[in-house]
Amino acid sequence: MYSGNQYIILFFVYGLAFFSMGIAAFLQNTSEESSFPLLKSIHFLGCFGIIHGITEWIIMLRISDMVPQYRLQLLVLGTFTNALSFAFLWMFGARLLQTKGKVKLLIEGLPWLLFGLWLLGAVVSYSIYQTTTLHWIFIEDTLSRYFIGFPGAVISAYALYKNAITMKSLNIYRAALKLKAMAVAFFLYGILAGVVVKNNRFFPSNIINRENFFNLLGFPVELGRGIAAVVITVLFVSVIKVFQWEINKKIKRLTKHQIVSNERKKMGQELHDVIIQNLFATGMQVEKVIAMEPKAESVEDLYYIKNNLNDTITQVRRFIEQTASAKIQMEDLKLRLRDLVDNFEKVCPIPMELQYHVAEVTLGSLSQEKATQIYYIVQEALSNAIKHSEAHRITVDIKTTLDGVTATIKDNGKGFSVQQIPEGGHYGLISMKERASDVKGHLDIQSNDKGTQISITIPWEESEDAEESN
Repeated sequence: MYSGNQYIILFFVYGLAFFSMGIAAFLQNTSEESSFPLLKSIHFLGCFGIIHGITEWIIMLRISDMVPQYRLQLLVLGTFTNALSFAFLWMFGARLLQTKGKVKLLIEGLPWLLFGLWLLGAVVSYSIYQTTTLHWIFIEDTLSRYFIGFPGAVISAYALYKNAITMKSLNIYRAALKLKAMAVAFFLYGILAGVVVKNNRFFPSNIINRENFFNLLGFPVELGRGIAAVVITVLFVSVIKVFQWEINKKIKRLTKHQIVSNERKKMGQELHDVIIQNLFATGMQVEKVIAMEPKAESVEDLYYIKNNLNDTITQVRRFIEQTASAKIQMEDLKLRLRDLVDNFEKVCPIPMELQYHVAEVTLGSLSQEKATQIYYIVQEALSNAIKHSEAHRITVDIKTTLDGVTATIKDNGKGFSVQQIPEGGHYGLISMKERASDVKGHLDIQSNDKGTQISITIPWEESEDAEESN
C-alpha cells in the first residue's frame, strides 16, 4: 500500500512536471514568427501545464492536511482548476489541428461551451448541497474528466500525430518521432486522467475506476499519470530545441543576407563612383577628339569606341540595379507568385489560391535561375489549366523540405490522358519539362477525370545544417 507521504511526493512531482512544461511553453515567445503550428498554439499548452500543475499541488495540500480548515475549499478549487486546465488542453489540440470555417468554430468553441455548462452545474449543485455531502463534488470532477479532459487529450494526441507526419515529410525525423511519442503519452494520459476516475456508482465509473485499477495493476493511477506527465514534459522540452534551432537559423540567415547585401551595395557604389565615372570621362575625351578633328581618318573608329563605352556603361548600370535589388530568393519567389496568381484571377473567372508552406528550418539556398524556372513553370501550368481544364478551382502550393522546394499546381477540371499526348503535340508541357531539366529538377504530371496535378521539385543549391535539424 502507498502511504500519505508517498502520495504527497507523487503529487508534488506530478504537478512539478506539468508546471515546468507550462513555464517552458510560455518562454517560447516567438509564436507569431514561427512556421510551425505547434509553436503557434503553444500558449494554450502552457496554460494547461501551469493550471494543471497547480491543481496537483492543491491536491497535495489536501492530502498533507496542512490547512485542515480549508479542506473543502481546496477540494472545490482543485475541481475547478482541473476542469479549466482540461479546457485549455482541448484548445491546444484544436489550434494545433489548424481547422477552418465552421469546423474551426465547432472544435474551438465546444470546450468552452462544455466548461460553461459544467461550471453552471457545479455552482448549482454546490449551492444546494454545500457541506452536507462531498459526493456531488466528486461527480462534478468525474464529469469534467469524461466530457472535457478525455476528449481534450485525444484531440491533442491526434493533432500531435498529424504534426509528426508533417515533420517527417520535411525530413525532420527526430522531431517527428518525439511528437509521435508525445501523442502516445497524451493519449495514455487521457485514459488515466479522463477515464480512470473515482467510483461514483454509475457507469462507467463503477467498472473503470481508481480502486479497480490499483487492484489490477498494483499501483495507483496517480503514479501512471505522474509518469505520463514526466514523459510528456521531457519530450516537449526536447522538441522545443527544434524551434530554438529555427530561430537561430533565421537570425543567422538574416545576418548573412545583411552582410551580402552590404557587400553588394559597396560593390555597386564602387562600380558607379569609379568605373562608370572613368568610362564616362573616357567617352567625353573621345567626343572632344571627334569635335577637334571631325574629318580625321580615324573618326569612325572613335565613334565605334564611344558607342562601346556607352554600351559598357549601360551594362554596368544594369548589373548594379540587379545586385542592389537582390533578395532572399524564396521570399522574392513568393511575392512574384502572389502577383502572378492575382493577375490571373483578374482575367479569368476561376478562383485561385496560393498556399505557402515554407518552414525556416527547411530553407536552403535557391539560385535566381532556379527561382525563375519555378515561376515560369507555374505560369505555364496555370495558363494551361485556365485554357483547357474547365476547372472550378485552382491551387498553387509551395512547400519546402530539407532537400529542396516543390511547387504543385492542382485543378479540379476534366483532366487529360498523359500517355496519349502526341510527340511534340503540347508545347506547354514540353517547355515545362525542359525548364525542369535545365535546373536538375523533377516534373511530375498526374491527370484523370477528377483533375490535374503538376508538381515541380527542384533541389537546393546546397543543404545547410541539415543534420542539425534532425
